[in-house]
Formats: sequence, C-alpha cells, structure tokens
Amino acid sequence: MTELNQYFEEKKRSFLEYVFFFAFGLFLFFLSAFLVVLLRTKGSSKLVMPDLIGQNYLDVHNELLRLRLKVQLETKRFMDKNDGEILYQSIPAGKVLEAGSKLYLTVNIGVDRIVVPDLKGQQLISAKALLEKILSGETYVKMEIGGITYVPASGGLAPGTILEQIPEPGKITTTREKIYLLVVEDKTQTSSVNFENLPFPQVAYSLSKQQKNFRLKEILPTQILSQNGLIAKVEQVNSIYNFSVYYYEIDPKPVQGYEKFVFHPKETGEYSGKLYLKEEKEKPMKELFSKLKLEMNQDFPFIFYRQGDVRVDIETNGKVAKSFNFEADLQR
Repeated sequence: MTELNQYFEEKKRSFLEYVFFFAFGLFLFFLSAFLVVLLRTKGSSKLVMPDLIGQNYLDVHNELLRLRLKVQLETKRFMDKNDGEILYQSIPAGKVLEAGSKLYLTVNIGVDRIVVPDLKGQQLISAKALLEKILSGETYVKMEIGGITYVPASGGLAPGTILEQIPEPGKITTTREKIYLLVVEDKTQTSSVNFENLPFPQVAYSLSKQQKNFRLKEILPTQILSQNGLIAKVEQVNSIYNFSVYYYEIDPKPVQGYEKFVFHPKETGEYSGKLYLKEEKEKPMKELFSKLKLEMNQDFPFIFYRQGDVRVDIETNGKVAKSFNFEADLQR
C-alpha cells in the first residue's frame, strides 16, 4: 500500500510540475507578446514634428492625418504670400510629441483670382473703368495699372487707344499682378518720360516708333517675380538709351511670360524684330522693334513678352538673319 501511495505521489508531482512549466511557458509567451505590443504602441505614439512653414496646406494635409494630429486652422491674408501657404505652426519643427496632440496652423487665404480682360482697341478711360470692377467669383475686385507707355499715333488710331497689354488677355492671375499698357499718345502727353519700372518690351517698341536708338546693356537677375521684365535703370549716352532690365528665370515655362535672346549681327545695318506664332510664315503677331541700327559683331540682347509657342525673326534687307524659337512647358 505504501509503494502504491508513493507511486501516485510521484505521478502527481510529475503532473503538477508539467502543469507548472506549461503555465509558466504560457505566462512568458503572453508577457512577451504584451511587452512587444506595448513597446510598439508606445513607439508609434511618439513622433517628430515636421517643418511646415512655407508649405501649402493641401500638400501636407494627408500627412498630418497619418500622424494623427488634431489640427486647428486660423487664416490670415497677406498679399505677398501664396494661397494656402502655412505661415505659423504652434509646435516647433523637430519637437518629439505624442500622436493626437493639438496643432494650430495659420494659413494664408491668398488673394482674389481673376481672368485678365482684353483691353486692346479700347480707349484708356474705358479700360480704367473696367479694371476697377473685375469679377472674381461672386465679387468684384480691382486690378491695378502698373504703368502706361505711350507711342506716337499712326495708322489713323485715335489718341488714348490701347495697342498692347502685359499680361495678355485670358491669363488666370490674382489681383496681386499689375497690368501694363501701351497706348497711343495724345497732345496732352509730355515728351519727358521716366522709363523706370515700365516693361522693357513696350518701351523698346515706343522708342523704335520714334526712331530713337536703344540698347539693353544689362540683364539683372531677380528673385522678385513682380520685377520681371521691368526697367531698373536707364542712361542716355549720345542719343542712345541704355537700359538695365530685371529678369526672373521661370522653370517650367508658363503659357505667358518674359523671354530673352541675344542676336549677334554678322554685318552692320538696320534690323527689325518680328514675333510670329511658331508655325506661322507670313503674318507676324507683332513688331518688337524696327529699323534699329546694329553694329557688326556687337551682341544685341533683347527681352520680350511671349504668349504660347512663338518664333522671333530678326530681319534685315528683306531677309531673315536669325530666328529664335520659344515654347511653353505648361499648357495652362
């Protein structure tokens, strides 16, 4: 009987040891799994705040959702900032924070979008009235005139008639952009003109029509888009107007914008510059300059305003001396 009891006691002890080790193994397994989940959860709740200043809110919206940040927006309006640009973030860039933290952003609401009206052929007084009330969405806004260049009357055009405009009609822009006009002069306009801050292409055309010589002596790179194509400085030496002009290199090239080229005359003579649609052979869109005397082997740089894909032909003695092709990278 004693041997039988000892036998059962040993079996019982073995079974309990087996149960203990099995339970302990399960405990270790679940403990490890719990710690792994805990550490992963804890790790994923920590994040580093990105730098959002200067970025567009639409570009970072999905990323902020992924980071599980609770975003609250405040809007402000600055004319020199882009639509949707983030101006301020309440959590500094680089700070470690928990998922679900509150983030306050200040976003620029931008300016009113408009379509540039067609003013060509209109009288200046009528155009000014039109620019006072341009439809933007459901409201009317004003587009400011940046400057007016006058050209001598010809072809029976009435004084005050608008010949050209920059930007061209149809461009989608904002009230931040100014419009520049080339207008037939009348007898009330004085001959003394300050060319600074006027578009070089319009001034060049006006001087050409007055049979006055000019040169683009210096192209000044600028990072201010509103300065693009405008005259920074002018000096008159021996009846020749020498211009320094701002130029902003845009890449990719939009449908409208300023372009530059350099012509190298192979002989001294009178040259004219004409602007064509790229595939057009006969009828030019406009004349850039005419009968301008250029010296052999002296570089002649020029800046003009392009719309779409165009070609510039430099002509002398009824022949094309040089062609320059320009294309837009963007179609809208």
